[in-house]
Amino acid sequence: MKKILLAVLFTASITVSEAQEQIPHSINTYMTPEDKLYALSKIWSEAKYNEAFFENVGEKVWDSTYLALIKPVMESKSDNECYRILRRYCAMLKDGHSYVSYEYDPTITTYFDKFQIIVRPIEGRAIVSQISSKQSRWIPVGSEIIEVNGMTTVKYLKKMIIPYISSSTTQYLMDKSISEMFASLKNDQYDITFLTPNGDEIRTHVVHNVLPEIKIDSLVPNEKEWKFVELIWYPDDVAYVAINSFNGKQVVDDFEAVFPELKKRAKGIIIDIRNNGGGNTGYAAQVLSRLTPDNDLVGASWSTRVHKPDLMSWGKYVNAKDTIGNIENKKMYEIANHKYFEKGGESNFTFDVNRERIVVPMAILIGHTTFSAAEDFLVFCDNQKHITLIGEATAGSTGNPITWDLPHGGFLSICSKKDIYPDGREFVGIGIKPDIESYLTVEDFRKGRDTVLETALSFLNNQKK
Repeated sequence: MKKILLAVLFTASITVSEAQEQIPHSINTYMTPEDKLYALSKIWSEAKYNEAFFENVGEKVWDSTYLALIKPVMESKSDNECYRILRRYCAMLKDGHSYVSYEYDPTITTYFDKFQIIVRPIEGRAIVSQISSKQSRWIPVGSEIIEVNGMTTVKYLKKMIIPYISSSTTQYLMDKSISEMFASLKNDQYDITFLTPNGDEIRTHVVHNVLPEIKIDSLVPNEKEWKFVELIWYPDDVAYVAINSFNGKQVVDDFEAVFPELKKRAKGIIIDIRNNGGGNTGYAAQVLSRLTPDNDLVGASWSTRVHKPDLMSWGKYVNAKDTIGNIENKKMYEIANHKYFEKGGESNFTFDVNRERIVVPMAILIGHTTFSAAEDFLVFCDNQKHITLIGEATAGSTGNPITWDLPHGGFLSICSKKDIYPDGREFVGIGIKPDIESYLTVEDFRKGRDTVLETALSFLNNQKK
């Protein structure tokens, strides 16, 4: 009864939330009611049989919510509205690799009619990290957003943003929700209240739009050029290497380009993957192979759900008590209840014993948006005596998704495998924890300090004493 009630409340909350939003502009209306029902049904069926973390929601809630959503999905007034409901449905899986997106959703995230603004999550608060230079005296960098559309920021996020974000952990969910709190359609309107670092409240009404005078105005602070790999030297030959993505072979090429300098000079190395959203685990392994004495890198072990129709037909008649001491009954029962997993393998890599490396004291900076293949990188680092993790718990989401196209520009991703440490420890849904916890405070951000980097520099300097 409780699970069925949750589904009813879920549907009711969608109706309330949608009713409170601005009327969508620049929307697409190509999908027929049948298209919309197909998209909903595709999500329902593929997750039910393939989602590695299906137990996060459970079959009863998943099925009852599907039934409850048929009418609102088919009667949705636009493709945009339909996919917003579908995104919320998929977010129930609580898996960062399982989500719905819509290619033609004309969302705007940072531009308004008065300014461009970048919002950064710091200590769970929505802080202005960049703003159009002409408006920076009016709304200084470091100001906090404390109210949106008549709601406190916390209430606004909880009601209007968080339910639509696919995430495996609370820390990633909160950070991503704050970063995307203004992602919506052109011409959508907001009443925003800022609290400046001096304690002044500034209230303004803004409209999503990309105006020429706003677009050409530079942001303050200036945006730093994004690179796969960035090398900076600190005193006492400590190298800071930011690796911002593993999504492309260029990250390997760019790291290889700086490796000779590291090999020649570095007495300590800081690897920063706080903003690394993942990519290819193989590329991550290639980078790490230059930074460890080991030839064999042992990665995550994984398992996947198995569906066998014949055993499912028999398992429907097996009760939980029948599984005690009976392996075959247990297998049939778990298959019939979508809970049976088989071990798939390990993500291991072997490198040439003659491969040139540098092994010095190393700190790896991690954070809430260290995601997917970047977390696989950390699994490879486990038990490396010269490596220390510094920062905050990671996003706690990795895996290998199956993908499908949905009608008129939709896209579905469902995670197909469950990864764990080689020794059985879990990190998906939890996050990989640092050896030394350190995090950026709002006060330090306003002073221009990178607290986590300073912690790593201090740690490496102490290692030399």
